[in-house]
Amino acid sequence: MDKENQYKEYKTEDVIVYWNLSLCSHSGKCTAMLPQVFSPDKRPWVCMDGAGPLEIIKTIDKCPTGALRYQLTEGSKIDPALAKGPGWIGYKVSEPSIVQIRIVKDGPLLVKGPVRILDPEGNAIRECESMVLCRCGKTKNPPFCDGSHRNE
Repeated sequence: MDKENQYKEYKTEDVIVYWNLSLCSHSGKCTAMLPQVFSPDKRPWVCMDGAGPLEIIKTIDKCPTGALRYQLTEGSKIDPALAKGPGWIGYKVSEPSIVQIRIVKDGPLLVKGPVRILDPEGNAIRECESMVLCRCGKTKNPPFCDGSHRNE
C-alpha cells in the first residue's frame, strides 16, 4: 500500500474521518480550530464525539496537507451539499487554477492548487489540491513536511 492510501478511520453515524500520518505536517490547524475533537495528547487523538459533524467537516476543509479527509456515511443526516469542500474524499477542482506557494517564516512551503509531485524517475508520488513541502531538509518524509523543523 502506498503512503497516499495509509489512512486511519474514525467514524460516527453521519461522517467518516480519515487521517494519514505520512501526509500530516502537524501544522496545528485542526487542533487550534477544534481541540475537543483533535487532541494529539489523547488516544485516539481524534474524538468524534467532541463536536458535531458539520464542525468537523469545516475544520477538515482547512487542513493544509490533505492528511485529514472526510466522507458522509450511507444514511447520514448531513446535507451532502454541505460536505463537498476541499477535505471531502471525492473533492475535485472543477476549473484550472493558479498554484500558490506560500513561504512560512521559519517553516515549510504551503502549496495550494492542482499539483503533481514526481519522483526522480518522473513517476507521480502525489496529486492533490494542497500539500506542505519541507524546506529545511529535516523531514523524515521527503519532500513533505512532517514538522521536524520544530525540534530544534
